[in-house]
Amino acid sequence: MPEPQRSPQPLDRKSKHLLENRKLATNKNVKRLPRTNSFPLPLWLRVLMTTQKLSIAMTILLTISVFAIYGWTVYAQEQWNQQYKKLEQLKRQERQLTTAEGSFDNDLLRSVQNKPGDLVRERPEQSIFLQAAPLRPKRDIPATVSELPKSKPNESLGY
Repeated sequence: MPEPQRSPQPLDRKSKHLLENRKLATNKNVKRLPRTNSFPLPLWLRVLMTTQKLSIAMTILLTISVFAIYGWTVYAQEQWNQQYKKLEQLKRQERQLTTAEGSFDNDLLRSVQNKPGDLVRERPEQSIFLQAAPLRPKRDIPATVSELPKSKPNESLGY
């Protein structure tokens, strides 16, 4: 059964005095911790703390770079897949065009065989001749361009 709660009693002089003495006695036994800046940390501890900070920073940078490389890899693979699909589609269109060209040639040959009079041989009167364009004057090479080194005659350029 829970104990009944007591209503707060007004403090008399004696109980007030005892309470103050008790607070003073407990405060005298409590020692304060020194401030962290009041004494220097040992060198090995400072090195460990610096190493920890650097390792955290490096871990974050490496994690970010891993995600960036992974994202780039996924993006490059997706681009490659799209380009490969385009290549396959172009190959399919090329096969279709080759087939259509063959069937067109076949139809043309059949029509020539069926009606040989429809085709007319070429005659020189029907030919169109074009005049060649006049030669342009040769331009001088600017003096600022350095002369290219002459290659050795026996030097292989393919390897």
